[in-house]
Amino acid sequence: MTSVTTFPALTPFVVLLIALLLKMSLTSAAQVVTRLRARTFLLPEDAVLMGTKTVASEAPLVGRFALVWRNDGENLPYFLVCALAYTLAGASATAAWWLFGSYVALRYAHTAAYLGGRQPWRAILYLGSLAMMWLVAIQTVLTLTTRAGPAA
Repeated sequence: MTSVTTFPALTPFVVLLIALLLKMSLTSAAQVVTRLRARTFLLPEDAVLMGTKTVASEAPLVGRFALVWRNDGENLPYFLVCALAYTLAGASATAAWWLFGSYVALRYAHTAAYLGGRQPWRAILYLGSLAMMWLVAIQTVLTLTTRAGPAA
């Protein structure tokens, strides 16, 4: 039977998944609320539903939420694959908590910096999350190499 004894990093991985799902869900919900408050709708069916006319461009904050969403869509899947590989390689729970938790914290902070238009923080936080992804990838290789033992 597969369990946390087989994959010690499974619990941190599941928490990572939930934390990133929550982040994307909150981003999406906040974008919808911001769009409703601004009453700016690009699509005719949305404008008709809300009793208004279409507009040529989104409200600035709605646009920022869309950019955050796109950035997450471009980056989170790669980290999740790296984190899953690390988990399946037999990563320690302690290392996974630290690496996965750091990544999640950096991505939440990156979102705040993105929404607030804060440079150079947005770039620094993005690069920090990219560095965490590389650390997980490197740790995966090291874990596999260490566990493989000598070749027959």
